[in-house]
Amino acid sequence: MKKVWLIFVGLLLIVASCSKPEYFVDKKVYYRGIELYKKGEYDDAKDYLKEAIYKAKGLTTEELMYARYYLANIYYKDENYVDAIVEFEEFLSLFPTSPLVPEVLYKLADSYLKVSPDPDRDLTYSEKALEKAEELVSKYPNSKYTKKAEEIIKKVKNMEIKHYENIAYLYNRLGKYFSSERYYKYILDEYNDYVDKNRIKFLKAKNLLKVRYQYEDEIKEINEKIKEIDRKIKEAKNPEEKKVLQNRKKLYEKHLDKLLNRIREGKKEAIQILKELAKNPKFKHQAKSLLLEVR
Repeated sequence: MKKVWLIFVGLLLIVASCSKPEYFVDKKVYYRGIELYKKGEYDDAKDYLKEAIYKAKGLTTEELMYARYYLANIYYKDENYVDAIVEFEEFLSLFPTSPLVPEVLYKLADSYLKVSPDPDRDLTYSEKALEKAEELVSKYPNSKYTKKAEEIIKKVKNMEIKHYENIAYLYNRLGKYFSSERYYKYILDEYNDYVDKNRIKFLKAKNLLKVRYQYEDEIKEINEKIKEIDRKIKEAKNPEEKKVLQNRKKLYEKHLDKLLNRIREGKKEAIQILKELAKNPKFKHQAKSLLLEVR
């Protein structure tokens, strides 16, 4: 019995030694953090502000707001944009009506932009930058940060344009002219105010005229399959077999019509674009040259 009691006491001591009691610090750490921040001693200020946020007793809502703002701002000033994003996002979730929100939205958008990779790669962070900048412009049009937010919007739009132009160019190089034209169309539809419209229209027209080359082999193959089905229909003795073949032929003909219509309508649209561009001094010669090649 004595052994059991000793074991029990020993376990209690182990548990007691492993559990760390919560402790709080005086809110003076908050004032010290602010003081160091204003002096530009950001490393030390960061430690005091963290302690104030997580351990200080008796902080008011306003004091907590400023503690979080200054901590986020330290990360931003130190170009530690990932941590700045975390802190600014937390600030917005906790203090959505704060007078500091416009500044926080701008710095958050700028931080997302700074960590965005090259336009050839993922657009996730640049899209977040755009989202925050547009929110600032929409909700706080008279803020002193609105013009800066508009600059971010323009930068992101240009990044996105470059991203989609690269995809269009890649499809062009692969001989996928219809897909390439679709991306140029998307650029014109979505970025009309940010792009050189005539240049994109010219590239779109060039691809539309080349769509027939993309489908040449496929059209030839479909026509051969239709001929083969016609031969089998003539030889078919079973009505059911004949019906199946006829239905298959209809599917091929439908697909063939779609491709031929795509080529026909593309050519018509390309001619219309080129005639318009032929009046433009910058694209006059290129447009006329392409029109001469159209047959």
